[in-house]
Amino acid sequence: MSFNVWYGGEQVSLQKVADAIRAADADIVGVQEADRNLERIAELAGMPYVDPRRRLLSRWPLFDSGSGVRTEQGPSPYSTTGLDHSALHAWAMIRPGKVVAVSNVHLSNAPSGVQAISEGRTARDVITLEREGRGTETEPLTALGRLAADGTPVFLVGDFNTPSHLDWTEARLFARKDIPFALDWPVTRMLADAGLRDSYREIYPDPVLRPGLTWTPGAPHPLADHERNHSRIDYVFSGGNSQTLDAQVIGETEGPDVDIAIAPWPSDHRALVSTFKVAPVEAPPMIAATPRRVNPGETVLIRTWDPFGPGWTALIVPRGGSPADAIGGVRDMPHDYQQSIPLSTIGFLPGDYDALLVGEDGTLLKRSGFTVAVPGAKPEVRVLASSVRVGEPIGVAWQHAPGALRDWVGLYRAGEQDVSQYLGFVYTEASFSGEAMLLPAVRPEPLEPGDYEIRLLHDESYVVLAAGAVTLVPHN
Repeated sequence: MSFNVWYGGEQVSLQKVADAIRAADADIVGVQEADRNLERIAELAGMPYVDPRRRLLSRWPLFDSGSGVRTEQGPSPYSTTGLDHSALHAWAMIRPGKVVAVSNVHLSNAPSGVQAISEGRTARDVITLEREGRGTETEPLTALGRLAADGTPVFLVGDFNTPSHLDWTEARLFARKDIPFALDWPVTRMLADAGLRDSYREIYPDPVLRPGLTWTPGAPHPLADHERNHSRIDYVFSGGNSQTLDAQVIGETEGPDVDIAIAPWPSDHRALVSTFKVAPVEAPPMIAATPRRVNPGETVLIRTWDPFGPGWTALIVPRGGSPADAIGGVRDMPHDYQQSIPLSTIGFLPGDYDALLVGEDGTLLKRSGFTVAVPGAKPEVRVLASSVRVGEPIGVAWQHAPGALRDWVGLYRAGEQDVSQYLGFVYTEASFSGEAMLLPAVRPEPLEPGDYEIRLLHDESYVVLAAGAVTLVPHN
C-alpha cells in the first residue's frame, strides 16, 4: 500500500488513517508525510514492524538492507534522505528465510510539470523541467530495477508527484480537456525502462476507462485553482518474480474509481493497494537492532537471520567495531526456534553501537547500528561559527536529535514568530548528531546583515526542538 497521509495524518483524524490501512488489508505500507507520527500510525493500524528510515509499516519482519545508519557524506536527494544509495530497500521476511525487497519514496512537489502545462509551457519545456527535478531524484531508484533483474521480487511505492507516461496517451487526449498533448513523463518512463511495472496499469491498462486518479480527492479541504488538475501521482511499482493480481484505490465515499471508501477521508491523496503473487528469494544474513535509540539500561531487541545455521551469534560492539571488540551479546543460539533476543544495555556508556551477526567461523556477516542516549539530554543545535558572511553557507551542528527521517535545521530571522517563514534549510539525514552546511534559499534580494536564528525542527514539521543564534555580516 502507498499512502500519503497528509502532514502527519492529523489534518482530519489519525484514527481514520489507521482505518484506511485496516480496510485495505495491507501487509506492507509505505507512508509519506508521516511527520512525527509513523509509530503512532503503526500502533493504531496494528502493524508490529516499522522501518523508520524508509517509513515502512509491515505485518512481516523488516530488516535494513544496510547497516541501519547512513554512511555516505553530504546532503542526499530528497528521494533518498537518510539512506545510502546501496541500501534503498528493506527486506520483508514473508516466510521463514524468504524475503522480498520493499522501498518507499516521496519525490519533490515543485516545480510541477502539470502546473507548467496549465501555464502554457510546451511539452519540451515540461520534459526538461521534470528531468532536471524529479528525474534527478529518480535516478538512484533505478538500482531497484537491477535488483529485480536477478528475479528478486521488488516493490517501490510512493507519492511521485508526477503523472505517468501510461496515462497521457493519444487515446486519453480526447477524453480529458486538461490534457493538451500526449507526454512521455520522464519519472515513470525511467522506472519502466529500469524494469519496474506500474501495478495499477497492469490491472487497468486503459487510462480512459479507469483513470485511477489519486490527486486530489477534493476533500476534506477546498481546492485552490492551481490544484484542480487532477492526476494519478501515487503508485505501487513491482519488479522481479512477481505477478500483479489486483489493484484498488482507497479514498472518499463515491469518489471516482474508489474501490474502498472511508468516511471522512483523512488525506489530500487517495491511497493505492495492490496484491501480488510472488516467489520470494532466499534471505541473506540479516540483523536488526530496535529501537534505533535507547536510554542506558533499557532493552534493545536483536532480531536475526543466519542462513548458514544451525546456530547464530549476535554481538554488541562500539560503532564500527569487529567481533573481537564485543562488550555483550549471545553466542550459538539455535535459530530453528528463536531468532530474536532482548539484550540489556546496563553498563553501556552513551554512544553509538553496532549489533553484529557473526558466522560460525567468526566472520562478520552483517551489522545494525543503534545508539545509547545521554540520559535526560535535550536536542541542541548550534552554528560552527558565530558570524557568517551574507550569502555564504552556514555550518550547523546538532546533537540529541530524535533521528527521524526528515528532522531539519532551518534559518530564520531573529525573533521570527511564523515558523513557516524559514530562509533556508538542511536535513539532518536521520542522524541523532552531526554537522552540515545550510545554504540560504535563493531569493530575489540577498539576506541583509544582522541577527538570525537556526532552529532544529522535528521530522518535516514545524515543531521546534532547539534554537541557536547566528550573525550574518557584510562581505567587506
